[in-house]
Amino acid sequence: MKKYKSTIILLFVFSINAVFAQLSDDKWNYLLIREDAVMPSMTLDYEASLADLTLFLEKNKVKKVNYLTALQDNYNYTHITSLKNLNEIGSGLESFIRGDDESAEFELIWSDLTETIEAYGYYVVKYLPELSHVPDGKVWLDEAPYRRWNYYYFEPGREQDVNEILMAWKNLYERKGVKSGFRVFKGVIGLEQPVILFTTWAEDPLDYQQNLQETIKLLGEEGSVLWMAMLDLVRDVETVEGWYLPQFSYLPEK
Repeated sequence: MKKYKSTIILLFVFSINAVFAQLSDDKWNYLLIREDAVMPSMTLDYEASLADLTLFLEKNKVKKVNYLTALQDNYNYTHITSLKNLNEIGSGLESFIRGDDESAEFELIWSDLTETIEAYGYYVVKYLPELSHVPDGKVWLDEAPYRRWNYYYFEPGREQDVNEILMAWKNLYERKGVKSGFRVFKGVIGLEQPVILFTTWAEDPLDYQQNLQETIKLLGEEGSVLWMAMLDLVRDVETVEGWYLPQFSYLPEK
């Protein structure tokens, strides 16, 4: 898979000493994302293990672990953890995995989980609030669980051109009063470079398409011109859709 070609992070995504801090955008900086490629016939077993893991963390009141879980349309499950900086990678469930905090229960859960996975990979992205448009302030959780992730890969040396186009997008959205939003992330580690991750959300696919049609009308000819300018810089695009899964996420209170 394209996104795994240069993956170099070897720690588990659950081993992060960070908190989502009520998930407000101003608290984000980096996101560490683990993707598990689950065997389609094993999805129910995988989700059962995730449920067991959540119960284990809650029962043991583990504070150094937090993650949002999402299911993509390619049977990949993503687990997303926020970082203030890259030095926060460490601790958390790593202590159980290394055996510092021995737990037969955890070992059984983790063993069952890994048996359902064909492969896994990690990557880190940096949030770019200055290029994002979030008019409603939504944190895109329960109220908007549908997700669409667009990976735009560009030719090296065109980063400044890309930023200018993205800033023009944001300004146009704001000027036209577009109610639907988007968040922009820059690939840092584990992805082909340079790459921009453009994310959108909605209540469901129908809501997404309705929002998209409304946005296209509002942006008009200016939006079409910007879109063509964007495509001139793109060498490849990868789009994935899916759903946020609150029942398999773990967000302990401080």
